[in-house]
Amino acid sequence: MFCPKCGQEVGDYTNICPACGELLENNSGTYQANTGPEYPQPEPIMQRIPDYKAQSILLIVFSSVLCCISCLTIIALPFAIVALVNSNKVEAHLVAGNYDLARKASEDTKKWCWVSFGILIGAIVISIALTIIFLRSNAYMNFINEFLRQYEYYYDFDIYE
Repeated sequence: MFCPKCGQEVGDYTNICPACGELLENNSGTYQANTGPEYPQPEPIMQRIPDYKAQSILLIVFSSVLCCISCLTIIALPFAIVALVNSNKVEAHLVAGNYDLARKASEDTKKWCWVSFGILIGAIVISIALTIIFLRSNAYMNFINEFLRQYEYYYDFDIYE
């Protein structure tokens, strides 16, 4: 189906042209027989299109809260925000009757949620690995000894070995 005003190709069940905003007459909703009266066809059964809004919000919360523990997790925050913006588009497209665009926005939201989740998990793993490496190094023990020496506090760490 094409928009009569701008010629943009639109989905079969689209009520408003996404390019120019023209209200479209959807001819696929009625059935005309050669003889007899017109019988309305039932609306097509549309599957529920998920908006992933809860997942987007949880990713924003977790990446913000975990930033207090590891600064690397803040990298996931912009991707979670993009997911939230796309999840808001799903509802708007459904209300306008643009089911194809709503499905595409839902797929984009799901993609950005997974990207944000992957970055969040990767940042946590990297932070844990770096912490373990730092705590096992001699530089950490030298830092602790120097710190204690500055404040004239002497403690022998070799007692427990």
